[in-house]
Order: sequence, then C-alpha cells, then structure tokens
Amino acid sequence: MSNSLGKSALPENPTLKDINKFKRQLNWGDLPPFYHMIASSVSELESIHAMGFDNALRKICKPTNWNIELLGGYIDANNEIHVDKKPRIAIYQLFTERGFELHCFPYARDKEIDQYVRNHRLMEFVVWDPGTMKVLGRVNQLHKFIDYYFQRGDVADRAVIFHAMHCVNKLIEYMQKHVDVVKVDGVSIEQYFKLQEKKLATADFDDLLLGGLKGNELSNGDSNK
Repeated sequence: MSNSLGKSALPENPTLKDINKFKRQLNWGDLPPFYHMIASSVSELESIHAMGFDNALRKICKPTNWNIELLGGYIDANNEIHVDKKPRIAIYQLFTERGFELHCFPYARDKEIDQYVRNHRLMEFVVWDPGTMKVLGRVNQLHKFIDYYFQRGDVADRAVIFHAMHCVNKLIEYMQKHVDVVKVDGVSIEQYFKLQEKKLATADFDDLLLGGLKGNELSNGDSNK
C-alpha cells in the first residue's frame, strides 16, 4: 500500500523497523537525532529479555537469586529450583528528568523496600541491589518527545510513541509470567500522552504554542512613523 506521493504507508501493526523505514522516507533518508534517540531506547526496551548481559530483568527473574526457603521451595536432584510462590514485585511507571522509567520494588512482608539487602530472612530475594535492579527500563527524554510531537511531529513520531507503549506493556506482561507482580502504579505513557492531547483541545494550550513562536515586532508599531 502506498500514498499518492509514492511513499509507503505504515502497516496496521508496525514493527520498529517499519516505523524507522517510514521516518526515513519522510526525512529524505535520514533519522533526525531526537527521533533516533527515542527509537534506540525503544529498541533496547523491546529486546531487554533477549540481551546477553545480566540486566535488571534477568536478576529479578532468576530463581537462583530467590529466597527459596521463604518462598516454600526446594532444589531437586537435577538441581532445578521449585517454589510454592514467586517473589513479589511492585512496578511503578513514572516520568523523571531522564524520561519514562519503569521502577521495581521487592517486598519484605507487606513493605516495599528501596535499599540494598543481602540474605535477609524476610526478603524474597537473596540480593536486592537498587543500583542494578530498581530501574527495569527507560525511554530517554520521552516526555519531551511527546511534547515535541504535539507541536510539530509527524505520523512516524506518533507511531514510535505508541510502539513504546506496546513494548512497556509486553515487558510488564513478561514480568507477570515470571514473578508475582502485585502492583502496577504510576503514570503510564498512554496517560501522559492523553493528558497532553487533552491540553491541545483547549485554547490556553493553543496560546502556549503560539507564545513559542517569534512574532513580527514591526506589526506592533505604526509603520508610517
């Protein structure tokens, strides 16, 4: 399917590769730096479960780092771990000065923990290191990119934002299959996007956009003087 300009349109459920290709078509073969940064972050988020290094996701989902005794588990003759229940995790979606982030917190009884812990009998993980396990994923400067989209973005910009939403949802679903996700809280990408979209519908936001454009100062004076 193509449009009247001879450029391919995005498929119904585009991959990141599809979106990048379409963005290049809209920009004479180039990926603008801001878009490229977002697309790179989304790509990392999309493939986090397949990455070879020991990232936060692997450390959280790795049974060898679970407090087997507390979880009612055991190691069988084949050295495989079995548990009656999986360790609990709270997930928060939030926007920081760095962009959109997914933060994880383990539990000690009913308390969410945010500190380094090793071999604590009430913790469901053997080791919890916030420095390497707290931030599950990030899309750098996504809040600024969403704001940019509403000012002068294009179809590809919108598509990569929505693909980021999809990747976050898939990552949370992955977590739910491997650990006990008891809470998903905070502000999602979709919620932030809709909030900005709602602002667009108001005259005040139009004035804000207009205020960012430099006006003709000569039009404020009397040109005949």
